[in-house]
Amino acid sequence: MSLQAWTLAALSRAKTAPALALALWAGATAALPLETTKGVVATADPLASEAGARMLRQGGNAVDAAVAAAFALAVVEPWSSGLGGGGFLLVWDATAKQAYALDFRETAPAAATPALFLRDGKYDPQLSRSGGTSVAVPGAVQGYAEAARRWGKLPLAKLVQPALELAAKGFAVGQQYEFLSTKLAAQLGPEAAKAFGPRHNGEKLTQPALARTLRAIAAHGPDAFTHGAIAADLVAAAGASGGTLSLEDLAAEKPRARTPLFGVYRGHRVATFPLPSAGGFALLELLAVAELAGPAKPWRDVDALHLQLEAEKRVYAERAAYLGDPAFSNFDPLTLLSPEHARALFASIDPAHATPAAAIAKATPPREKAETTHVCAVDAEGNAASLTTTINGAWGSGVYAAKSGVLLNDELDDFAAPEGGNLFGLVGGAANQLAPGKIPLSTMTPTLLVDAGRVLACVGSPGGSTIATTVAQVVQHLVDDGMRVDQALAAGRVHDQLFPDEVQVEPRALEPATRDALVARGHTVGAPSREWGNAQAIVVGADGVRRCASDPRGDGACAPQ
Repeated sequence: MSLQAWTLAALSRAKTAPALALALWAGATAALPLETTKGVVATADPLASEAGARMLRQGGNAVDAAVAAAFALAVVEPWSSGLGGGGFLLVWDATAKQAYALDFRETAPAAATPALFLRDGKYDPQLSRSGGTSVAVPGAVQGYAEAARRWGKLPLAKLVQPALELAAKGFAVGQQYEFLSTKLAAQLGPEAAKAFGPRHNGEKLTQPALARTLRAIAAHGPDAFTHGAIAADLVAAAGASGGTLSLEDLAAEKPRARTPLFGVYRGHRVATFPLPSAGGFALLELLAVAELAGPAKPWRDVDALHLQLEAEKRVYAERAAYLGDPAFSNFDPLTLLSPEHARALFASIDPAHATPAAAIAKATPPREKAETTHVCAVDAEGNAASLTTTINGAWGSGVYAAKSGVLLNDELDDFAAPEGGNLFGLVGGAANQLAPGKIPLSTMTPTLLVDAGRVLACVGSPGGSTIATTVAQVVQHLVDDGMRVDQALAAGRVHDQLFPDEVQVEPRALEPATRDALVARGHTVGAPSREWGNAQAIVVGADGVRRCASDPRGDGACAPQ
């Protein structure tokens, strides 16, 4: 029996010890890029990973590490996340053996209505995608502070310190910064262009205004961001280009505790994020359909790929039709996770032919911007934090509050557009229509695999509408395909979000024969044109070794305690 077949058999038998089976499966081949029995942090930037690992060395836990890394990412990755954004955090408490979820996603200002996006009586998509009219109420600072208060061990001032040093002393930008600050410079407003405008690889970037804001947060806590001079600067910056953000909006913004979603995939418990994340629902539905097909098939098996893509289309149709801020809906989203629903989804898939998108659509589906970022942290005690945070699109709204050094989000674009879809092509129904105080639907999917009271894996990714399918494919590579964590992140990805009615394919993701076989079943397979996502992952073996990797698509790295 081959090692792969033996491990699959072990996995199928692992009713009492699934953690051991996953450890064997994920670690069956050569050593991983970074292994440690202590804590470890994975982010999209080595400086941010080091900021998190520094907290572990100073006696902090996984949540402290994740918060410090997130603050640092706000400095070194200003195009993807920042104090002007928001996100989701999933925590595993190793002592309580329990998962917790914290939602600090941005909310619509109290004065925001769909009329905000009308110009001369007609819908103008650019008003939701850039400028003050696209700005939602930031939640990141309050969220990071609340996470530290609930589950951390170190004071907030210590967690802010690495980011403060990076902003004040500066850092050398990388190739990704060079590309985004030149090719996408038009997305920066005038003030933002002065602060972040074109810089070459290796050039130093300092952010003295942001350093002052971080220093105020360290000294006075999160209220320094939502009240007083900083808050006034944010409101003035958004208002200068038609935004409705107010001082009252900022003062009222608070993080929200959520109940994590749980599913089971081939004997492993999968913890992920609930609404307002549609990503957690998509992940669990996709995994449930895959398991109904029977034992795992070889990677890139045409039957398995066909099933995966057809399931993705149906899940994205449900997202558009049913999901939105739970505070504004009477729909019970848990019905989408029932065994009966999974069987109905599976039964609706023709194993020989692709179903046209028009025959599946329940509403016209939305897009979501991709420039998000993710942090994974696992400490020596087995606590874990999976944190996804964003300002939505590249450089957010392009609106820069110059006195406070904060680049504001364009999160209102994640509400369902009246026509034409948002920047990512995802379209939506009434459940995700803009309303005052409402949280826009997200695909951010921070995820943990947990069994027998301990964490097996931490996974998450940016990528807009592709996040849920990226996380699902990473999980399946770990559990089904015998890949090491670095291989699971590097593997080529495919994605079908219903509209446009075509399979998106990364370069080198499909062999020509596999592509031809999918086309023969009726799939429209797009030409490989780009890579997506920048996933981070940590796998914890039964031996206690943390095996950590960062997506080769980005510039990230793991940093040990």
